[in-house]
Amino acid sequence: MPIYEFGSKRPQIAEESYVHPEAVIIGNVKIEGECFIGPGAVMRADFGSIVIQDGTSIQDNVVIHADEHLPGVLVERDVIVGHSAILHDAHIKPECVIGMGAILLYDVVCEEGVFVAAGSVVSSNTHITAGKLAAGNPARIIKNVSPEQVRYAREGVQLYRKLVREYRDTLRLVSP
Repeated sequence: MPIYEFGSKRPQIAEESYVHPEAVIIGNVKIEGECFIGPGAVMRADFGSIVIQDGTSIQDNVVIHADEHLPGVLVERDVIVGHSAILHDAHIKPECVIGMGAILLYDVVCEEGVFVAAGSVVSSNTHITAGKLAAGNPARIIKNVSPEQVRYAREGVQLYRKLVREYRDTLRLVSP
């Protein structure tokens, strides 16, 4: 897996996490325990910092970038970031789900338990309150997250924590 030090900024990855060999990690990135980082994911922290907390799933082709003069990216514990999402200087609090292809621009804050629908674009400086579902372009709060969605998120986090161990133990390259 390509992991790059940039200047004096060196990624830190907990041994209990799994980073796919085709993910790219650059610079001031910290990945805590039991995180899943899928193939094609790119975390580029050449300017600011990126922190991915325990139990978070960063799925295939997610792009995360931290810009200069901004707080960086913080994805707190037990978050699911769906395939091909883009996070740019966002703060995602615990137990959120960011849908596939969603784009979160500068200074977005998602409070605990927020869902951002697939394909949504969350404009800069948007604050989504806890337990809400945001959707659209630009994304707007459309309703409360349902109990079924909360259950889905918790089950998904547990599934990916298990998948971390399975990938670490069983993934083998068959053909180059």
